[in-house]
Amino acid sequence: MRQLFVVLFSGIMSALAAQSDSADVQTFVEQMPFFPGCEHFRPDDPAKRSCSDKALAAFITSNLVYPDTAARQNIEGMVVVGFVVDEQGNLGDIHVLHDIGGGCGAAALRVVRAMPKWEPAAHEGRNVKVRLNLPIQFAFKRRLADEGEQFAIHWGKLHQETVTKADLEKNLDEAILVRDAFGNLAEILELEFLFEKGKKNASAKVTGSIPDRKLRKIVEQTTSGGTFTVNAGIQYGNGSLLVTRTFKVQ
Repeated sequence: MRQLFVVLFSGIMSALAAQSDSADVQTFVEQMPFFPGCEHFRPDDPAKRSCSDKALAAFITSNLVYPDTAARQNIEGMVVVGFVVDEQGNLGDIHVLHDIGGGCGAAALRVVRAMPKWEPAAHEGRNVKVRLNLPIQFAFKRRLADEGEQFAIHWGKLHQETVTKADLEKNLDEAILVRDAFGNLAEILELEFLFEKGKKNASAKVTGSIPDRKLRKIVEQTTSGGTFTVNAGIQYGNGSLLVTRTFKVQ
């Protein structure tokens, strides 16, 4: 059995969709369920949702394995599993909504069925039942350089690969984001600006995702004919991953 390398979802409430199929199952709730392990946070604390997402991702990554058939046939893709979290946090009605074959659907089902009780959803002061859809991406383990290609850096209105110094300066106050192939945001741990022209180079790093004075100085040193690179170190499983985007400066 080949261990899959990552579960591609970020922000479980953006990846999970509540649906209504009976009077007992809610369509919209004030508080979606939480994966266990984050009970020390208040329900209204955003850190609790982040903790829940990471705990769920860690559980799936640790317990999900590639079926032999899928590995032999080089099958990769997304399986979607639907399930209900009831008023006590128990999971039920677990089934595959979208399969890619090769035993991947059955592998995803086994992992969801092995999950512990969740913290149930809440609405108007009481626990309620919700139906959720969980997408799980099967992909073979690759070199980190290849894995980084699954993500892209988005920065303000810089959509072209060729920019001017003025373009960079205009976008300094815009958010720098990293998204995966499904549009999910990744957490940026470290940001680096690098300018290179011939033998000249200048670089600076900052913790987090907001350009500080040091990074702004790199933009100030930018001249035409060089390259300007944004390096983002993102949270990736229990470690980090480097995502890069390079602009030609005209």
